[in-house]
Amino acid sequence: MGAAGHPGAARKQNATRMEPLTAAAHPARRGTAWPPALTGLVALLGLALALALAGATVARPGAEYGAGDPLASRALVRFHGVEQNATDTYRWSEPLAGVFLYGFEGRPAVVELRLAAPRPAATPPAELTARVGGEWLGSFTVSGEWRRYRLLAPTRPAGETALLLETPAFVPADDPRELGVALSRLRVAPAGDGRALPLVRWLFLFTLPVIGWLLLWRLGARLGLAAAAAGLLALVAVWAAAFPTTGGYWLPTLGWPWWPVVPLLLLAAWPRLAGGLAVGRAALDRRPALGWLGLALALAAIVGMRLGLPWLAGMALLVAGVWAGLGLIGRGEPGETPELPRGTVPAVLLLVLGVALALRLLNLDGQPAGLWRDESRHGLQALQIWSDPGYRPVYVVEGADLPALLFYLMAPLVGLLGPHAWSVRLVSALAGALTPLALYWAASPLLGKRAALLAAALAAWASWSLSMSRWAFPATLDHLLVLGAVGLVWRCAPAGGWRALAGMALAGHLGGLALYAYHTGRVAPLALAAVAAIRLGADRVAWRRALPGLAVAALAGALTIAPLAAAIIGDSEGYNRRVGSVSILDSNDPQTHTPVGLVLGNLGRYLLMFHVRGDANGRHHLPEAPMLDPVAGLLLALGLGLALRSWRAHPGVAVALSLGAIYLTPGVFSGNAPHAMRSLGTLAPALMLAGFACAALLRAVPGRPRWARREVLAAGALSVSLAFNGWLYFAVMAVEPRVYGEFDLLETAMGRVAAAPAASADPSLAAVRVYVPDRLRGEDTFRFLTWGLPTYGYTGAGLPPDGAVLLLLPGDARPAAQAEALAALGAGGELLGPVARYPGTERPVALAFGRGAAATRLLAESGLILP
Repeated sequence: MGAAGHPGAARKQNATRMEPLTAAAHPARRGTAWPPALTGLVALLGLALALALAGATVARPGAEYGAGDPLASRALVRFHGVEQNATDTYRWSEPLAGVFLYGFEGRPAVVELRLAAPRPAATPPAELTARVGGEWLGSFTVSGEWRRYRLLAPTRPAGETALLLETPAFVPADDPRELGVALSRLRVAPAGDGRALPLVRWLFLFTLPVIGWLLLWRLGARLGLAAAAAGLLALVAVWAAAFPTTGGYWLPTLGWPWWPVVPLLLLAAWPRLAGGLAVGRAALDRRPALGWLGLALALAAIVGMRLGLPWLAGMALLVAGVWAGLGLIGRGEPGETPELPRGTVPAVLLLVLGVALALRLLNLDGQPAGLWRDESRHGLQALQIWSDPGYRPVYVVEGADLPALLFYLMAPLVGLLGPHAWSVRLVSALAGALTPLALYWAASPLLGKRAALLAAALAAWASWSLSMSRWAFPATLDHLLVLGAVGLVWRCAPAGGWRALAGMALAGHLGGLALYAYHTGRVAPLALAAVAAIRLGADRVAWRRALPGLAVAALAGALTIAPLAAAIIGDSEGYNRRVGSVSILDSNDPQTHTPVGLVLGNLGRYLLMFHVRGDANGRHHLPEAPMLDPVAGLLLALGLGLALRSWRAHPGVAVALSLGAIYLTPGVFSGNAPHAMRSLGTLAPALMLAGFACAALLRAVPGRPRWARREVLAAGALSVSLAFNGWLYFAVMAVEPRVYGEFDLLETAMGRVAAAPAASADPSLAAVRVYVPDRLRGEDTFRFLTWGLPTYGYTGAGLPPDGAVLLLLPGDARPAAQAEALAALGAGGELLGPVARYPGTERPVALAFGRGAAATRLLAESGLILP
């Protein structure tokens, strides 16, 4: 039998060239089976007919919602909650609100709104302006009584269409909200018959099963599997065509025309494209210097994007450079890298721990320059736990909206050391400093000791980790616990004996504790389950041997979370309140509102946060700066390329990829992307891949003695990374207004002065009374710093004439307010000077006025007054 007719030969040819199986591969069925191309053509023609019929006979876009309808949230964005009066249910809009129009796909829509905008007699009536995108539709006055208003709104053929409603902000006397108009009912209908499915929508839905079929065919899947997948996608497409409003919400026409044109072209041209890439790879493999030039290009692209290079061009250069650099990895054999000298691992880990501690404890009281409100609330919770034996929360809904583990760990520190910025931040700082050790523990059996050491070193000084661990938040606890559990599961799951059972029990306990740390801890069980599944693989014997350990881990985890489970049963709404409030389903984005659009948008932002644009919140990191330094960013990109090439053969790499994907989910499915705190769990797997790439790259270092050259190169790269992160955090972020402006510098400064008399051993200084603006006495930061101390409020009236007094005002207090403060102090009152200054400026945070020598001396001896 010839090669063409031999089934084994046909399958081999299919595996190498990824051509579809045909009847020639199965001689027994030759002449009875339809060719796959003809089968696919018939199926696609049937799909086209089904779509046409669905669009012509069933589909009619439009919807009608009352204000209290739960489905109204699909269409309404930036509307307040449902309210009820004697006659109507309604929702107030914000000054800029939107109504999303689904299923019209380029056809005009008639939008009927039942609105009212009651205003006091002295207030101008509400003028509403309607627009779609940049197209102005008109303006009209909304009556104070309920009226129906109809608008003819154009819609976009692709993407999402929002009818934006703009009104001047109105703040009622008894309501702090900014309001627009009240809406009680919404009806949307097509302007004409509206039954013909628009061409763009038809093509979008038609190509879904085509792309699915071609993709599986190119991957060498069996014909039945490819046909089943294409059939399922065809059913989805028919459903979306038949129910355009619901289909437009769950399956919008996004990415047009790049989707579907680009994937179709790639799938059609894949054999030629793969051949060209193979030729290019062979040429690069023969010229190692081109690989190093590629990595230099990738590094230049990363730096260039920081300096303003358009991200699309920068990412293209980064991908091209990494692809060229991948040719360097694998040229040497793993055995060429000598074992680390005896004693190297503990010595390096001690050095890493020392650097991590130093970077997190250095000036912990002064950077960030002030406490943030939530830090102070956490400190107040810890003080209440310390001082009140009857207060033992599991999950704190009011005042924190967090599990209580952090507060219990804080309690002895702030209780014994006092309420200070450094004491309330100490737990987070220590957890952050220990995380590199936990990362080494988790990564060393996955990727090797050298890669794990490199990853731990990068974690010790990553500016992202520094930002998250130098303030009083529990995000660092979650990942410290999970990394410890990952290392235990990998080592103990396939083993037997009592030690393995004890290790699995500890892993389950640590995974359970992660749920008490931060909201992202909710995915810890999923992360550990993924690690166990990858470790055990498809080996049934290994699963049977691991079953007792897995059961013990599950039992230990269940017992650990039992108190939390009881709290959830008692108040599930409170437990899920914070997660629900930041969910993408509660998004206020006036441009994108469909779940698919929000998820894809978030996913893109998170994938770009490492190299292009990071979190915009200055409390989390330098606003909009990439989350990784250029060295770590280059190594991560190289590690991703290497992982995509080797994950099937390297389970440890698969674990890193899985952990990264799992810990992306809390951020991807919530708002404000990219959010550094919700995605902090991706830092450890990202650095695992970076360490893996660095260790692999070191094998390609040329010259002799190779070991010394490798270590010098590694030390140089790590030194640059350390210097960059230290400069970014301690030099740039320290004086960046977008960073320190996110913290409560005024309340912190005044709280420290108000607490100074109680800290003095001198009776005359302890007798000084410190007055602050009365409104600030109730602020959380001031309350935390003055816990258990008497405080005095200043309202502008005169102060008692006897005794030493300090009076504090904001640094921007007007001359009239300063004169009033001096008058309130009476005879002997004087301006003593600024208490603190905004970092990097001469602007005072607060001004101190005083009466009596003790007041002046208190400020001088406590170091709180500035020259």
